[in-house]
Amino acid sequence: MIHFPILRTRRLTVQLRELSFRQSIKLAAMPIDAEEAARTAFLRFAVESCKGVEDPVQWTAQERLLGVCHYLAAVRDDGPDFVLGGGGHYSDYLDGTVDTGPENVDVGEVGGDAWRVKRLTGAMAESIERLSGEVEGFAGRLHWLMGGMAVQMVRVGEITPDPDAGEGAFDEWLSARIRVMTEFPASELEALLGLYAKGRDALDHLFCVDFSDTGLVALPKKGGGDLPPVRFPVHAALTRTVLEMVR
Repeated sequence: MIHFPILRTRRLTVQLRELSFRQSIKLAAMPIDAEEAARTAFLRFAVESCKGVEDPVQWTAQERLLGVCHYLAAVRDDGPDFVLGGGGHYSDYLDGTVDTGPENVDVGEVGGDAWRVKRLTGAMAESIERLSGEVEGFAGRLHWLMGGMAVQMVRVGEITPDPDAGEGAFDEWLSARIRVMTEFPASELEALLGLYAKGRDALDHLFCVDFSDTGLVALPKKGGGDLPPVRFPVHAALTRTVLEMVR
């Protein structure tokens, strides 16, 4: 049995446990293009107890990456500061000095409306993932960027659906919202993108996250040099035997 130190942040106190063989097989069989769904399943399997926000689908995107990395730090042969592709180490990406942040931040006005950016949760990221390919002409990183902006940017005073209230209803709302935003005048959308980037920077904690063609990635922390973005996929936490058996 592998020992996992307790993971503590200002919002969470988490005790992890080793995955069972059955759980590992189930995770290995999940599609590689459903990384956020796999991350939720992995964390629900691996979390033995949690004080604070109990369901990992309600954790922030950064907290979810931390949960996966905390598991990797205990199971990897190269130790807690494990090596990543591109020559970096885990410590080049994790910024433990900022382990939480505000729920939202006001970013400015566009089109006569005042806007704010709220933090990205696992439920939101899963919805963006499920909607991949829904809007014609918007795929890869562009889809993730538009989906992130649509789900995180709200007008001050605007009431939006709770992603935990029902996946189907939330997906329908988000799909419609993405389509509406794509029809904004180009100048307004460009201004919104600028405010969105500003808001995301202000909400960064634990990791600096961005979007790639396949979903969320972590950028090196400040001072991390020219290291590439990394994904921290759930499959990295599975044994070679499990992966070979499923494949």
